[in-house]
This record gives sequence, C-alpha cells and structure tokens, in this order.
Amino acid sequence: MWQKLANIDRRIIYALMILVIALSLIKPVGLAIVPTAETQRVYDFIDALPSGSIVYLGFDFSAGGIPELMPAAHSLVRQGFRKDLRFICAGMWVMAGDMADTAFSIVEEEFPDKEYGVDWINVGYKPGGEVLLQKMLSSIYEAAVGRDHYGNDLKTLPLLNEAPTIKDTDALFIFVTGTPGERQYIAHVSSPHNIPLCVSTISVSVPELMPLIQARQVHAGVLGMKGAAEYEVLVGNPGSATAGMDAQSFSHALIIVFIILGNLGYLLTREK
Repeated sequence: MWQKLANIDRRIIYALMILVIALSLIKPVGLAIVPTAETQRVYDFIDALPSGSIVYLGFDFSAGGIPELMPAAHSLVRQGFRKDLRFICAGMWVMAGDMADTAFSIVEEEFPDKEYGVDWINVGYKPGGEVLLQKMLSSIYEAAVGRDHYGNDLKTLPLLNEAPTIKDTDALFIFVTGTPGERQYIAHVSSPHNIPLCVSTISVSVPELMPLIQARQVHAGVLGMKGAAEYEVLVGNPGSATAGMDAQSFSHALIIVFIILGNLGYLLTREK
C-alpha cells in the first residue's frame, strides 16, 4: 500500500487536480475572503469621489490578464456607476478597446439608465505608447485622431467636452500586466499633474508595484486575483475572482495532501 502511495500515477494526480478545479469554478463554495487594507483603500478612494467625477480607465493589458484583471474592472464599473461616476477608457495596448468593451458589457443589464457618450466613453487603443499619454495631456480628441473604438466622432460624445484632456479627469485607474504600464502614467500624468492613481495588476507584478505604493506614487492597488476577489466582496458581487480563489485554495490543499502521502510512502517503504 505505502509503495503505491510513494509512486502515485501522475495521471491520477492530473485527473484529480482537473476535477477539483472544475468543481470549484462551476460550484464555488464561497470560502471566507477578508479584504486586506490595500484593497479596502482602493474601495474607500472610489467611494469618496464626488458624484459626477470623471475617472480615466487605462486598459493596458491583453487577453492573458483577463482572469485577474477583468473581475476588478467589473467591480470598479459597478461601484462607480452606483456612485454616478463617469469613465473615459483608453489604453496603450492593442486590445485596450476590446478589454474596455468587455468591462462595460455588464452595463446594459445592470445599469440600463447609463448612456454611452454621457456616462462612459471607450476611446480604445491608439498607437504611440507613452507618446499617446503626452498627446492626451493636450487633447484626447487629437490623440485619438477624432474617433472612438467604435468609429464614432468623439466631438459628438458630450462627456469628452467636460474632460477634453487627461488632466481634466479626477482620478486614474489603470489595469496593467507589463510595459507600458503604471510607470509611464506616473512619469507623464499622475505625478506631474497631481492626479491620484490606482492600479490593478496581476499577481506576478505585485513585487514591482509595491515600492510605488509605499512611495505614494500609486495611491492604492488591487493586487492579483486575491485582490480582485476582495474587491468583488467589498462591492457585494462575488464573481469569477472569488470562484478562482476557491479553485486555487482547493488545488493547493490537494497538492499538500499528495506531498504528505508521497513522503509518508517514501519513509515507510524505506524502513522496510
């Protein structure tokens, strides 16, 4: 028996791992999630913005960042629209427009009174990298060559008249997985013009972000899937990040069980 435990077929391990993850995602248990101070700071900052404030959203990531960043984006849209905030979306990454479109896909069902062009704008991806940020400091319309992600003339969208440049927004909230990312916003927009910056990033990028938070160059951050799950809990809409944390927790527990069984099997068979 112990010999078998010391040499468990890897196919069994993979099958059980797939089963545990699939069941956790399909039917989340809802393990307790206690928001950390960092995520609470993000929530409190958004909650403190006056009604009608305009927030610039930077969707600077691609499809690989969706599992960790999109739940945070959905939570921000929910919290913001409940507060009657307004959003201007853009990005330096090619999929910026598509990511913003996905983030605001919940609006039609959950906030039917919100109107595109009045309550939010999706400028989408525009080439140029950090040069785009420099151009938006003088004119979002010119930086975007006059068109939004859907091909609409930006002059026909009333929200842009209230914030014709990125300097006219009340806060920045960006979703990033790499470069260009938070450092470009700090260098060109938030620090020179004293605009508060919040960042949502993937787990592997948290060590790079923390020094910027500690230096107060970033006001607060949603840190990886765990942070996104905490944000979902604070907003009151547990979703894919919360289910993802269930899957992560149970898969880690399964790995620990296999490690214990493997070591027990090794020790007991060695004694024989």
